[in-house]
Amino acid sequence: MKRNVFLVTLAALSGLMLAACDDAEYGIKDNSVYIAEAASTEKAAIVSMETNGADVNVTVRLAQAVDYKTQVSVVIEPALLTRYNEANSAEYLLVPDEYLQFDANAKVTIPAGEISAVFKIHVDNFDTQGKRYALPVALGKIVEGNVAKSASQSKFIYLISKPLIVSVPLMSGVNSGAVRAPAADSIPSWNLHVPQWSLEAWVRMDGYSKNNQAIFDNGEGSSEVYIRFGDANAPYNYLQVKTLGGQVQTERDLVANTWYHWTFVYDGSNFIIYRNGEQDVMFSPPPAPADGVIFNRISMIGSGATYFPNKCNMSQVRFWKTALTQAQIKNNMFFSIDPNNANLIAYWPMDEGAGNLFHDISGNERHAVASSGILREWQHNVRFDK
Repeated sequence: MKRNVFLVTLAALSGLMLAACDDAEYGIKDNSVYIAEAASTEKAAIVSMETNGADVNVTVRLAQAVDYKTQVSVVIEPALLTRYNEANSAEYLLVPDEYLQFDANAKVTIPAGEISAVFKIHVDNFDTQGKRYALPVALGKIVEGNVAKSASQSKFIYLISKPLIVSVPLMSGVNSGAVRAPAADSIPSWNLHVPQWSLEAWVRMDGYSKNNQAIFDNGEGSSEVYIRFGDANAPYNYLQVKTLGGQVQTERDLVANTWYHWTFVYDGSNFIIYRNGEQDVMFSPPPAPADGVIFNRISMIGSGATYFPNKCNMSQVRFWKTALTQAQIKNNMFFSIDPNNANLIAYWPMDEGAGNLFHDISGNERHAVASSGILREWQHNVRFDK
């Protein structure tokens, strides 16, 4: 079934008539036909793929009502997605034809008095295998009607994303224990030197009753990255990061039993903490070593029983050798990503549902193992976007 053309018919009321000019730019202050979703400042929107698939609603709209029928084609424009990927350091793929359900000759007729029409494209549910897909939609030819096509608002990208619904471990500290990658000193260290890095994870604490509850630590001297809840002074409901000889912390406003998506980004000069996709705090630490920040290992839940008494859920730990942008964080936080991304140092989904081994699915085989007693139970069917 062809995907290239959809016909949308718009019948609207009286108004200003303009000579047809298929590629002219009038903006919506004069009369034109455009995609309503493109009128926002965003050039893409996420459409969630549920168990029954995803419905992409393309709203085609007139700036002003006219007293004649308007008909315009809607096309899938692969070049639009290519430009979006390049501009946003993204890797979205076109939705394969076999998963698109539509009638290529369909027409939508809007009764007199209406000013817009919605064309629905259904995407069947399919196994994305962690890859991200999109529909780059553009208005094509003005088939009938004496209005112009808005050039700046005639294109839009619908990002088709499957939300994470996963099993997550519930953990707390044990003496001398941690979740470690590599699992033992006998395993060769990573010997990574990176000028930039990012670390992101979903984390939920059942309380903040003690200081120094460390969720991440690389233990590397001048390249230290030490991330914990609480320092010496109560209350301890804040997150603090020590790195490169400096430190920064959030406000004391964390709420128990609440999921937070944390992203820690070092861009070579500045260190930024993002909370739920929004920039929280930023500071400029002392310079990194000349050959970059050193990572030989990483540990999680590593403060021991005395200093990690609360219970912690953790999921979707992604470790990068690049500085993520805010757009990348927001686009990916609720969804799986391609585990074969070349910028991944490690990707621990932590969704096994059993056992104490957390697989690194990036292909780098930096698997993590929880010491005996750290993992208290598995919780299932957890969803972060609801």
